[in-house]
Amino acid sequence: MKYRAIIHEAWAMTQTNKKLIWAFAFVPAVLTTIVSMVYLTYQVAAFYTSPYLNPTIPEDKDALTVVFNTLVASFQGNPGMTVFFLIIVALIVIAYLMVPVFTQGALIQTLARLRAGQELPLVESFTYGFTRFLPLFEYNLAIKGFSLVSLLGDAAFAFRNLGPSVFSFLGWIFLFAIVVGLAVTLLFTFAEFYIVIDQEKVVASMIKSSGLVVRQWHHTLFMLLLMSVIILRVILNLLVALVIPALVIAPFLLFTSMTYTIIGVVVGGILALVALYFTSYFLGIFHMFVTGVWTFTFLELTAHEKNDINLHEAAVHQEA
Repeated sequence: MKYRAIIHEAWAMTQTNKKLIWAFAFVPAVLTTIVSMVYLTYQVAAFYTSPYLNPTIPEDKDALTVVFNTLVASFQGNPGMTVFFLIIVALIVIAYLMVPVFTQGALIQTLARLRAGQELPLVESFTYGFTRFLPLFEYNLAIKGFSLVSLLGDAAFAFRNLGPSVFSFLGWIFLFAIVVGLAVTLLFTFAEFYIVIDQEKVVASMIKSSGLVVRQWHHTLFMLLLMSVIILRVILNLLVALVIPALVIAPFLLFTSMTYTIIGVVVGGILALVALYFTSYFLGIFHMFVTGVWTFTFLELTAHEKNDINLHEAAVHQEA
């Protein structure tokens, strides 16, 4: 399999189909960036207020308690605004859980058909997202606990709340879980593509993906490199999640010190929106490129196996 050709083809497809970035990659990138920003900000605050890491912090000033007390006080003072805020948060969370799954199904099928020479209108591409949404959503729920971010989040929670002494024992368990999670993620590399392109059921797609990975062992190094790209993307998301709060807080603190609070809020908000826009667009391009690489790799490997089966059948007929 020509790896460079696949990567070049995926990049060319990304550059010549910018409308797909806006339709199926930009909005998921916006949602992922916002959620990552909030999640990482909370993690930093939770570590800072952990009694094991910062003994000077009072017990009732840990991050989770502060958030809860703030919501309660806000509800008592202005219940209407608090309910409105919670509804907005709920809608963002629901969109974060559903929109990326929908767009991923549409993007995989569209890229596969474009590679086959079919020109698809966006309306038809959206149809593919709807038709494979439920099995993709079920699959994502099934493997979410094995993701690197989820396992690291669980380890961070245990470290903050149980302390270094207890975590020194549990750390080996989490390390083992991370290794298992990476192995499971590798085996299920092509499950989404079996679900979308071959329209397999969830369990069947997992089994077929594992079989394809094991049989094509000589391409394992290439798949590991692709896995590294995805991990780098996650790290990039986390780094970006640190930059955006800094852009908001820095002008706010600057102008607040000058008694210009409103100006600080406005400037910080504008800079945050600009950073969110460019970051999401960049991540959208990267996501479409990575999806293209995986899609074309799946098509190449399955086509190669079908050719091997056909050659074997032809040889058997000749011997007969």
